Formats: sequence, structure tokens, C-alpha cells
Amino acid sequence: MEKKDYGDKKTELLVKVARMYYEDSMSQEEIASEIACSRPYVSRLLTDAKEMGIVQFKVVPPKGYELEMERRLREKGSLEKVIIVPKKSNLPKLTAVAKAAAEYLESVVENGDIIGYSWGNTVYSVSNFLSQKEDLSDVTVVQLCGGVSNLQNNIYSTEIAKNFAKAWDAKPYAMMCPAMVDSKEIKDVFVSDSNVKKVLEYGDEANTLLITMGAYGVQNAVCRAGYLKEEEMQELIVKGAVGDICDHLINDQGELCDEALDERTVSVPLAELKKKKRRIGVASGQSKVECICGAIRGKIINVLITDEDTAGKVIERLEYPLTGWNPCANIKA
Repeated sequence: MEKKDYGDKKTELLVKVARMYYEDSMSQEEIASEIACSRPYVSRLLTDAKEMGIVQFKVVPPKGYELEMERRLREKGSLEKVIIVPKKSNLPKLTAVAKAAAEYLESVVENGDIIGYSWGNTVYSVSNFLSQKEDLSDVTVVQLCGGVSNLQNNIYSTEIAKNFAKAWDAKPYAMMCPAMVDSKEIKDVFVSDSNVKKVLEYGDEANTLLITMGAYGVQNAVCRAGYLKEEEMQELIVKGAVGDICDHLINDQGELCDEALDERTVSVPLAELKKKKRRIGVASGQSKVECICGAIRGKIINVLITDEDTAGKVIERLEYPLTGWNPCANIKA
């Protein structure tokens, strides 16, 4: 619905009527008498106030409240927190999940926190929903893994950092280097650079992670970004790869599926990621289910934010891990 353009006097009236109705608990009849107009006109003003965004509603469940499905997944995955966006959300799945993740992060972030993030559309979407927190200070955000490569595939790494800086006046650090290089020796050169080294050190010190789980197969962002050829990804699938977390390719148990490949991956080590106090995983979609399960089994995340359909698939896979999925399904004959 297109927003209407109201003048200052009309806006003032909308605010006045909204406060009388919602804050002072006056009836529409009482308001009509107060401002000398008809009750239907007051009703119209209240509708306009909602359309203009002057009046906004937010459902705030009691602290500790969780849906039955959230409890079931939390207990099944030994997680600390699960947030599931219901099917009836009027937003697209990823948008709704990203909004929920931003709201959760805002509820737990504290002064002095260092937040490590992974790149990609999901985390970028979360950063777009961050609201201003003027009472927050000394927050640092740092990219956990390399990413600069094929510019045709936007990974949003610098945009994510900028969004945090804009919303929370955070100190942003992006890792301006490739996710994967051709050899361990080349990686050693990159990580010895003073700027990259500084970013990695901040990543090591991070107490909160905001990360996503990559899809398996040729849909994986690392593959689509051009770091792995399709045939290389197919070989990794045979080895059990179900997706990536911060560029680390993992299997269904959350373990590295190729040590040699990981040795040339520029990222905070997977073992270090598991040590963080708050490890928030955000993901949505069928293609992410196996990687989500790997992240849960491997204790890589302790908070999961997803949508209802994805959550149902994750619960099913955790309860029946040996049925319904063929790791070689994407392999071409």
C-alpha cells in the first residue's frame, strides 16, 4: 500500500488522536467530542496513523516463552535458544528470519561486545534490520572469513560491517582477502599481513558469532563465488560435505570434511568458533537443512533462528539421520 503524504497539521492531529486512543484509553466517541468531529472520522484518523507508521504494534512474548516446536528442537539439538518464524508471517521467509535474528541480537548485545560475522545474503539481511541503539557503546564487528573474489557475486561483507557501524556506532573490520587460496604457503602470506592479522585477532577475541550455514552441493556460496569448481564440489560431496560455515566445509557431524582444503582457507579456525560464548546460526531453506544439522551436531552453534518449514526438516533429520538424504544426489552421472 502506497504511503500517503500528510502535511504538518494533519500529522499533528494524527499523533494527538493516536495518543488519546492508545495512551489515554479514550473511546472514539470521547475523542470525537474532544476534537469536534464525527466518530467515523476519528476511526479514519486512527487507520491513517497506522498506515503512516505513527502507530505500530509489536507482540512481545513473556521472557522465557517458547513455542512447542522451539522447545522440541532446542532439546533435540542441545541448544540454548531456538527462534522459529511461523508460516503465517506476512514477510518472505528469509526476510522474516533475518528480522527475528536482528531483534534477538539487539536483545543480547552488550557494551564492549565483539561480534564476529560471516558474509552472504542472510547475514546482510540481518544487518539491514538493525535498529539504532544509542545506549550501546564500544561494540566491534569483525568479518570472520575471507571473501573478496568474483565481484559478480556480491557477498556483502563490507556492507554488513557498514550497517553495524551505522546502527550501533560499532567499529567495523572487514577481511579484504580471498576465502580460499591455492596453497597453505600462500595463505600463510595473507595471514601474516598486518591488516589481515589484526582482523583475525579480533575474530579470535569475539564473544558473539552471527553466522549462516551454507547450502550443500553446487548451490554452496563458496562454489558459486568461484573458489571451487563444480567437479571439486562434487568430490567434496562424496567425502560427506553438507555445506560450509565461515568457509569451512563440514560434514553432517560438523567436522571438517577436507583438512587439506581447510589449510588453505582464510578464516578463524573452526575449533576457535566453537569456543565462543554466543554462537548464533541464522538460516532458511531446504538446501540449508543438512548444514544446519551438522552445525548442531558439531556444537558449532548454540542458538538457531530459522523458519517453521526449515525447522520441521531439521527436527526430522535429527530424529532420523539415516533416511531421506543421499549425499551423492547432486553428482552427475
